[in-house]
Amino acid sequence: MIKGEKIRLDIHNILYSVYRFNKTLNNLEIKKIINKNTKEDVALLNNVTLNSMRFQFHVSKIIKKYIKKKLRLHEQILLISAITQIVFLNFKDYAVINCSVEIAKKLKIYHGLINASLKKISKNKKELKKIVIEFNDLPLWFRNQTKYFTLDQKKKFLKNFNTEPNLHIVFKDPKLLVNFEEDLIITSEISGFLLLKKNISKLKSFKEGNWWVQDFSSFFPLYNLPTKDSSTKILDACAAPGGKSFQLLSKKLKLTINDKSSYRISILKSNLNRLNFKTEILNKDFLNFREDIKYDCIIIDAPCSSVGTIRKNPEIFFKKNSPDFKKLNEIQNSMLNKASILLNTNGIILYMVCSFLKIETEDLINNFLHLKKDFQLHKFDLIKRNIEYSKLIKKNYMITLPDTIKELNIDGYFAAYIKKIR
Repeated sequence: MIKGEKIRLDIHNILYSVYRFNKTLNNLEIKKIINKNTKEDVALLNNVTLNSMRFQFHVSKIIKKYIKKKLRLHEQILLISAITQIVFLNFKDYAVINCSVEIAKKLKIYHGLINASLKKISKNKKELKKIVIEFNDLPLWFRNQTKYFTLDQKKKFLKNFNTEPNLHIVFKDPKLLVNFEEDLIITSEISGFLLLKKNISKLKSFKEGNWWVQDFSSFFPLYNLPTKDSSTKILDACAAPGGKSFQLLSKKLKLTINDKSSYRISILKSNLNRLNFKTEILNKDFLNFREDIKYDCIIIDAPCSSVGTIRKNPEIFFKKNSPDFKKLNEIQNSMLNKASILLNTNGIILYMVCSFLKIETEDLINNFLHLKKDFQLHKFDLIKRNIEYSKLIKKNYMITLPDTIKELNIDGYFAAYIKKIR
């Protein structure tokens, strides 16, 4: 086996599993493939896998330019990975081509086609790097769900969706931010973007439990949450991996944490231990909660298409199948209805999804408010009147496409405060 072949075969198998079997990168089978590699190889694997999915639309145009025959799935995926490495990641042509040819032989696909095509493409890689995609190149299901997009929204999404995410971290208190050992782009008195890429697990302040990683878009609704009283009884209904809960615990608020998944609860407990936070933890299906126990604030970070996280989860567009919006809507509505029963009068539901699609955001909330006359949309006030942040607030919601704050990348997101008025 030539150098680099094994890791590239692992990359191919991961990409094939994502496309063919609708797997996510958090799937246990895929994690097993990743974890059997060295740290150095894992970095290469993640780089190539994620960028192959990010640049799939660009690469598909390149393939059509050079190959006229209909490709089999293994051929298509092998070429997507190889072309990404050659054109967009600037890997050494000969290493990528040699490994790809050997992998083709193992997969019993036409290695001559792979070899000849990649050699032609490598000669023109400088020009091919400039290839441009259009909104119509994106998946049909996504175009159908975004027919309401303006031209500016389409341009913004195309500009941002395949760029790498930036790391945003949140501190337990302002003093810990001031004493942080690395450079930050500050987003609040307790949060900021890490300026340089680091292995965060090796930082002293991480080991001491001073902060956690949380995208700015997820941080923002909790930062502005209109529930401040330490006697307020709060439930985080879908808490893992815990960023939202950590924000509340750092303010010493009375919090019950729940998550349906035992696996995600184990991750949550590990994070709580590192941060030295303690609170009540439940491992239940929120829809089966007892209805005689009431709360003053319920946070619902509902299952969704996750399309707002497309930068860090590019498999959303790479999968053969679209998200099951009917099933997701049923879950989202059921969770909102359950929260409405468990909420005290004058209480707040914070509904959040890492999506910006109307079917999971505005339309869903408007339908809920139409049916539940004892609820109303609560004003989304900003703690600090930052003009840059105010662009995230529209129609009293927080809603954003994948965008930038302080010229750094944030996820697409939606959040609404819903108040029970009687």
